[in-house]
Amino acid sequence: MGFLRQSVIFSRRVLVSPKYRNMRKRCLCSQTNNFLQTTQADSSGIAIVRMHRPPANGLSLEFLTELTIQLEKLEDDRSCRGMVLMSSLPGIFSAGIDMEELTLRDSHATERLTTFWRTLQTFVIRLHQTHLVTMAAITGHAPAGGCLLSLACDYRIMAAGRYTIGISALRAGLSPPPWIQLLLADTIGKRQAELSILQGKLYSPDEALRLGLVDKVVPAAEVLPAAEEMVQKWLQVPDAARILTKANIRKKLLQAFEHSSETEVEEIIKFVQTDSFQQQLKSFMENLKNKDR
Repeated sequence: MGFLRQSVIFSRRVLVSPKYRNMRKRCLCSQTNNFLQTTQADSSGIAIVRMHRPPANGLSLEFLTELTIQLEKLEDDRSCRGMVLMSSLPGIFSAGIDMEELTLRDSHATERLTTFWRTLQTFVIRLHQTHLVTMAAITGHAPAGGCLLSLACDYRIMAAGRYTIGISALRAGLSPPPWIQLLLADTIGKRQAELSILQGKLYSPDEALRLGLVDKVVPAAEVLPAAEEMVQKWLQVPDAARILTKANIRKKLLQAFEHSSETEVEEIIKFVQTDSFQQQLKSFMENLKNKDR
């Protein structure tokens, strides 16, 4: 079986629980989503997906499920060839994982955490492997998982200003899985990825541009127009050739993910359940609340 066909088959797998499939049925029948505002593709072939989960587009199980469903719908829409992922919230792209998902509060917490992590894997890998041309229009902060969402896109345009971006998971006491480390290394180089991850570094837009973490920096008002223009440039390349080449370029990361995805879930669950992590998480969340006051 050819690699392109394998990639298409993989992108159509549902790697999460039956709850995902039930939610998918409900969302497909609805014109609106709880956490997304989507402008469907018109004659341009471009869909605009705006994340809207106040206050910071934190990635919860429900939010990631909606993102996965929406991406699947756009992939199935033959009129859609490209997608811009952005935020409707001022000053923030996404703050990353909703830390409440890592807080073990009841007897069902482990089951939910397992589903959550698999859903996170599903969306990020599917976004990275999709046949659509994808642009991240970053109009605010994008730490940790917010940066991860942008890395899964084909191209990143960030607003100039006092914003930051980076894989800063270590600041919250989490170690990024190997495939996320590889994704960052593929983008900015192995040594810079090591320095970035091990220090939990956050970069200004200009620093991120110099590093290669983002591809373009423009004033905030120009981010979306620049993203739409860039999608149109990418769409000038014949789809079949672009899709095959993209699949081949990203084959190594997909293989790394498939090799370790289940082990990763087991290790994350075991780590999050430790008293030391839960205590550190509690302190981290308290610090965030104090900063917001």
